[in-house]
Amino acid sequence: MARIRTIKPEFFTSDDICALSPQARLLYIGLWCEADREGRLVWAPRGFKRRYLPDDDCDVDALCRELTDRTLVRLYGSGLAFIPTFATHQHVNPREAASKLAPPPPPLHASPRVSDASPPVTDAQGGREPKEGKGREGEGRRAPSTAHPLPAGWTPGDEDIGWARTARPDLAAAMIEAETERFRNFQAGQNRTAHSWGPLWRNWVMKAASAEVLARHGPATAAAPARAPLRLTGAHSVWTFRLMAHRPGEPWPEEHGPAPESDLDNPRIDADQRRQWRRHHGLSASWAKVPT
Repeated sequence: MARIRTIKPEFFTSDDICALSPQARLLYIGLWCEADREGRLVWAPRGFKRRYLPDDDCDVDALCRELTDRTLVRLYGSGLAFIPTFATHQHVNPREAASKLAPPPPPLHASPRVSDASPPVTDAQGGREPKEGKGREGEGRRAPSTAHPLPAGWTPGDEDIGWARTARPDLAAAMIEAETERFRNFQAGQNRTAHSWGPLWRNWVMKAASAEVLARHGPATAAAPARAPLRLTGAHSVWTFRLMAHRPGEPWPEEHGPAPESDLDNPRIDADQRRQWRRHHGLSASWAKVPT
């Protein structure tokens, strides 16, 4: 039975949450609704898929492993699980039924709902800097971890490099080093702080352009020509907007015909629209089309 749960704005910038894939984040929120008032639940990935990701084409077992690998969810007993930080961040309705599931063993047991000796929370539902608030959810004092600027000469750890080789096999070691340098320069220029820089670096690498895309279109630089303004008028303005929103090298829906950067003719894209698309994305008229 699903229950009503709360979500804090800081959830979306939590280091542990940012390191998850988008679907794993959504599944994690769904598990809060699955858990009883003590944060316990029956571990049934197939059921989670039907209830919380019914129309998503995804591997629910892989998503569940993301959550358990980061200890956002812990398994115990015979087919049971619990969310360690559930009691810290959820304000449970006092009329909600008591848990009918066996508690986890003491070494894994979640911290009590109200405690002045609660350890610092760095992982999940409430974000990176727990604060004292109103009601049961904010009771107790917890020392927040301190966000800090990116250290000079920072480099990703071995675990992060291993992750990058698995998640982005299309990026050679030299490209990873180049992306790391860009990451350091960007963070220094923005004067950003973080509790842990590894998850942010992973997000950066995940969005990095591949060598194939760079070979086609060149690196994005500050000196790149400005995009031409869009003039969306006429009966085909929705289609024009969809076309102009497509960036070179990004996936293009098959039902729309060949992509605008393809050397194949697309009856839905006339010559004027193709020229406008090229101007909008700063491509010269002599830019070579690439087959898809």
